[in-house]
Amino acid sequence: MSGTLTGKTALVTGGNRGLGRAMAVAMAEAGADIVIWGRDAAALERTAAEVRATGRRCLAQSVDVTDSGRVNAAAAEAWQQSGRVDVAVNSAGVLLIQPATETSDVDWAAVMDANLTGLFYCCRAFGERMLAQGGGKIVNVASNFGLHGGAGWSAYAASKAGVIGLSKSLAWEWAPAVTVNVIAPGAFYTDMNSHLLDDPQIMAAVEGNTPLGRVGDPPELGPLAVMLAGAGSDFMTGAVISVDGGVIKP
Repeated sequence: MSGTLTGKTALVTGGNRGLGRAMAVAMAEAGADIVIWGRDAAALERTAAEVRATGRRCLAQSVDVTDSGRVNAAAAEAWQQSGRVDVAVNSAGVLLIQPATETSDVDWAAVMDANLTGLFYCCRAFGERMLAQGGGKIVNVASNFGLHGGAGWSAYAASKAGVIGLSKSLAWEWAPAVTVNVIAPGAFYTDMNSHLLDDPQIMAAVEGNTPLGRVGDPPELGPLAVMLAGAGSDFMTGAVISVDGGVIKP
C-alpha cells in the first residue's frame, strides 16, 4: 500500500499506543502525514518518532478527548498546521469488565465519557471542519462487544454500541461530503488488555471462542485503516467492519 495515501493528512486519537499507534504507523507507511492525540506524553513521542522514521511528518498533541474545549482547540491547531485533515480515526477509549450490579455511577460515567461522549466531541470538531473543507473520512473504532454484548461487559458494550449508532447517524447527516465508517475489533493484544490476555485461562477461553484460534496483533489492523482512509472506501459510509477472527457470537 506504499504511496496510496501520499498527500493526505490523517489524525488518530489514542494514537500513542495500541491499535491507534498501529493504524497511525500504517497510514504513515502508506504516505500520509500524521497527527496523533493522547494523554501520555512519553508514549506520544515514541509513536511520533516511529511515524517520522517512515519519512512522514507527525504532529503530537496532548489531548484528553473528554475535554470538549481541549478537543476543539487541538482540532483548530491540527487544521492550521496541516492545512487540512483528510482522515480522522477515533481510537481513544477505556476498558471496563465488571458485573452490572457492581458498576457504580462513577464507573458508568467514566466509560461513557471516554468511549462515547469524547468520541462525539471529536466527531463534531472533525466533521465541522471536514464539511467546511469540502470532504473527509472519519473512522470510528467500536468493538465486537458493541455488536453482541457479553456478561460483565455492560458499560463497555453499551458505549461501543453507542459508537455504532452515532456513526450510522452521522453517515446519513454528513453524506455525501464526509464518510463515517466503523471498525469493530475483537481481542487484540494491546497495552490495555495485556493484563487479561497474559492469564493463560483467559487466553485459552478467547482462543477457543475464535475460529481463527488466536488473538489479533495490532499491525494487522493497519491495512484496513489504510483502505478506509483511501480510495478503497469511497463508496462506503455507515459500514461496520468486524475484525475479530470470526468470533462465535453467543
